Amino acid sequence: MPAIHESASDAHVGEDVRAAIADITAHSAAVDCDDEEEDLSQMFAPLTRAEVCNCIFSTWYPNFRRETIKSEIIKPLEQGFIDYLLADGIMLPDQDDIPQYSCKIEDPESSDSEWSEDENDVEGTVIDIEGTSTEIRRRIEILGGKVMPRMCWSAPKDASWMAMGNSLECRNPSDIYVLLKSSDKVSSDLINGRYLPKEQLGEIEHELVLRQWSNLIPSMEFRCFVRDKKLIAISQIDYEYYEFLENMHDEIETKLHLFFDEHVRDKFPSDNYCYDAYVAQTVNRVYLIDFEPWIPSVDSCLFEWRELVKADGSDKGLGLRLFPKGVNAMGHFSGKYSKNRLPVEATDDQFRGSMAELIKSVAEQTRQQR
Repeated sequence: MPAIHESASDAHVGEDVRAAIADITAHSAAVDCDDEEEDLSQMFAPLTRAEVCNCIFSTWYPNFRRETIKSEIIKPLEQGFIDYLLADGIMLPDQDDIPQYSCKIEDPESSDSEWSEDENDVEGTVIDIEGTSTEIRRRIEILGGKVMPRMCWSAPKDASWMAMGNSLECRNPSDIYVLLKSSDKVSSDLINGRYLPKEQLGEIEHELVLRQWSNLIPSMEFRCFVRDKKLIAISQIDYEYYEFLENMHDEIETKLHLFFDEHVRDKFPSDNYCYDAYVAQTVNRVYLIDFEPWIPSVDSCLFEWRELVKADGSDKGLGLRLFPKGVNAMGHFSGKYSKNRLPVEATDDQFRGSMAELIKSVAEQTRQQR
């Protein structure tokens, strides 16, 4: 299985960076010092299984079919396909022009003292995933020939560097298998579940989702934070400054609030949650992308969770927050999953050094503004 590369020290440094950025971009009063000392986890109600299941794609998609990207859900999945995704290595099935799809997984009981260059000499178990592959090809055709894959909760964004063009665009089953088998996020979800410990989450029926390929512009993706069924904050997701967004600030904020009032608030069952939305200027509409629960492990983007928890819940709450001008995050955030390409030992020091440089630049700009 691919190693999960995000260490506790990385997360700690990431929190420091977000706090530094918030100093520049905050539209409200600073959080009280006493709040900083309060344990963040104690500021959240216990997460329920129902709230987690509400965020499973097949749970929310039927109610938001008209507000989101056209998708196909393959469920239930063959156990052989799950075993294939969890197997070590990225051995692809036969190519699409060969009808039989199968994968040979090395038997852990066999001797591994010698490596063989002849795959016919590998002692293992053949897993037939032809049924899943046939179904994938059929669904790809329904969706126009190009799709983006995901599972119950996660898309394999951390594995996009493995694909041609560094994107999640897939045209055949093999494209999909490369992304799913290379993704730490997907394998973690399959093994451990998401958001809650597996013993609390219980049995979850896994699903493969194929979304019609849409070339979304990163600058127009926003994370929306809902507390007590009120939209209290909106953040730009892409960590990069775009001058044109400043001119569209009020328009974007108004569109996202209208979308929430008309299409989300009364249809999503949870009281507290986050969701991602895409503002499509060419067709003058908003698309729903995904839902996540209201918990501190979810990325709060350009806000601190303490701000979100303490927000007063007024008409527009904390408003829309955009990435600030003059903070160069290209070397720090644009390659968000680039560290997945290399061993942990080769990336930890580089990651911490990169974050330290960003903190320094943000702090310097803060002093200049005072």
